[in-house]
Amino acid sequence: MTQRDVTTEAAESCCREQSCWKSFFTGPQWLAYGLFILVGLILRWTLLDARPYHHDESLHGMYGRYFYDFPENNYYKYDPMLHGPMLYNSMRFIYAWFGDSLWAARTPTCIMGSLFMLVPFLFRRYFLQSSVLILTAAVALSPTLVYWARFLREDSWVVAGMIFTLIGFTIASNPWKAFFVLFGITVQWCTKESAIVSIAVLLGYLIFEAFFKVFVLKSWETLAGRIWNHIKSYPWNTAWAIVVCFLIYAWFYGAGFRYEKGIWAGLGKTAYDYWAAHHAMERIQGPFNFHVYVLGWYELPVFLAFLTHLVLFYRRTTSEIRYAGLFVGALITLACFTTDPATIRENPLWKLFKLKDTLDIIGLFVLLCHAPLVTIHHLLKREDGLAATGYFATATFFVYSYLGEKVPWLSVYPLIFLLPYLTLFYQDYFKKYPVDYKHYPVKRALLYAGSLLAVLALIFILERKPADMIMDPKARDPQKMEDILFLCTGILLIAIALGDQFGRYLGRFNVGKWITVAAILFTLRASVQTNFVYAGRETEYLSQVHTTYDLQEIALYIIDDVRNQRHGYKPLVFATGEATWPLAWYFRHLKDEYRFTAKPEERSKYTYLFIDWKDKREPGEIPEGYTARKVNLRGWWVPDFKLVTLKKFLRYSINHYPWSPSGFTYTTLLMAKDRDRFKE
Repeated sequence: MTQRDVTTEAAESCCREQSCWKSFFTGPQWLAYGLFILVGLILRWTLLDARPYHHDESLHGMYGRYFYDFPENNYYKYDPMLHGPMLYNSMRFIYAWFGDSLWAARTPTCIMGSLFMLVPFLFRRYFLQSSVLILTAAVALSPTLVYWARFLREDSWVVAGMIFTLIGFTIASNPWKAFFVLFGITVQWCTKESAIVSIAVLLGYLIFEAFFKVFVLKSWETLAGRIWNHIKSYPWNTAWAIVVCFLIYAWFYGAGFRYEKGIWAGLGKTAYDYWAAHHAMERIQGPFNFHVYVLGWYELPVFLAFLTHLVLFYRRTTSEIRYAGLFVGALITLACFTTDPATIRENPLWKLFKLKDTLDIIGLFVLLCHAPLVTIHHLLKREDGLAATGYFATATFFVYSYLGEKVPWLSVYPLIFLLPYLTLFYQDYFKKYPVDYKHYPVKRALLYAGSLLAVLALIFILERKPADMIMDPKARDPQKMEDILFLCTGILLIAIALGDQFGRYLGRFNVGKWITVAAILFTLRASVQTNFVYAGRETEYLSQVHTTYDLQEIALYIIDDVRNQRHGYKPLVFATGEATWPLAWYFRHLKDEYRFTAKPEERSKYTYLFIDWKDKREPGEIPEGYTARKVNLRGWWVPDFKLVTLKKFLRYSINHYPWSPSGFTYTTLLMAKDRDRFKE
């Protein structure tokens, strides 16, 4: 089955003519669609400037400001640490339109994140109406996508480039296909070095699909062949697309053709060498399963849909692929039992994949082996659309799990590929294996729910240490009570289901609607938690490192003191060390009052000084006449995976409760005691 086969008659007849988009949804569906978009906009734009500025945000904001203030001299010169020039050029327009407030600086990503909510409707020809609604809700309410839409980083432009490339491969008219594909790659290349990863993943699919179709299916109808035929059919369109996209690239990297060195530096070798070194050194370490945890803790409905898809996939696939899956499962079991957790990092094989614990072994085998198996399954069934989306979802998941730099914003890329694949998979699965979800027996639903709760309760009880299982009549442990409540509730639901032996009383209900509503409400709650209730807290794994509210409040207090001369004069501010970022952003308007370089003998003229924190200081390191205050600079939470249990995993997924302590870096704030001397 090809991509055309997954299109329903209603969607196909509606989408042949773009003018009929208004009739794609029914009236109630349009209402639901508009509600999802509205809630998504509220989540993205409300209190956009409330969370403290991250270290990276301050860098991006300030380098964009340097470019804006002095475009002829401080134009952006490519540096792999700061990524490509796209973000800094866009910041110039934002500052010109909206100023450079904390709110304005985050608007570029917020605008892009808002537009992404329209993408499912743009590709509606491949989905059922209900699928478009569910996919739109997933994008609009996603805690991860909302968070990074409110964060000043480049990844929104990378995603935009991927969408342009996808348009070129799918819905663009033939004369424009080459331009959209190349323009999308150009946008990614001008934005971030992850374009190298995207191109590698794309080439991997072209090679794998061509090899499999030619040598296994004995077919020459390959995607690589279609690309070549298109180039032969539209040579001039392809040629001018290459020229235009190269000029766009040269303009960005050459700072408007003023910086020739940037054009050559941006071609890839500089970026590859820089990030290859970071991949090898693992500057920001994390487990191989890092993105699995982010997905499980912040996108629980998607995570559960992915796990369910694994079960359904191997249940219905061919016997050969099922046996291959069983073989992989046996390898996982063998590898886990024969690997010493204490020496896993020194094991040559596991070191190659940068594994940190035995849980990483499971993630490695699943992500490494499932990608080819899911692609082979769909290619065998002539399901090209599912083969491509399945490959990109699983291969991207594996690649970003393998990369040594475990930074949280990279979790966006597996997520944006998983969402359309899972939507297409379930759409296709229930078309082939229909379930009467509109008239589902309540008895069966209660039996499944009760069994799940009971099993979870038993697992939670078994996870507890033997000493913890001894109940003290005088002590009330909430977690023990939770386990008992889970078990009792599960048993009660099972009893109710079994009591209705003939299904006379409980009746039937629309299980699909209730599951969808529950998933949407849970995702909305998680998005509010992540982006408002706990935004900027050190325990939020989604961003790992957070500028503290303490530092932001102190910075805003000092800004108010300088601007309004609360003490009868304009105080001077000095910062050095780690606190320089993000304070450089907060104090950007204190042009005459803020300094980050000064001789030691000159520091006595500053009212406020931020210096590096030391647990022990030598006498005289704190200047006379100043009080010292220890201030939390950045906070983070690194989970102790040796202590993780299923219950702790789920508690973090549902309520963001960490099970290990947080960490902080600090700065020392020195404040002058005698302020009268500054008035002279």
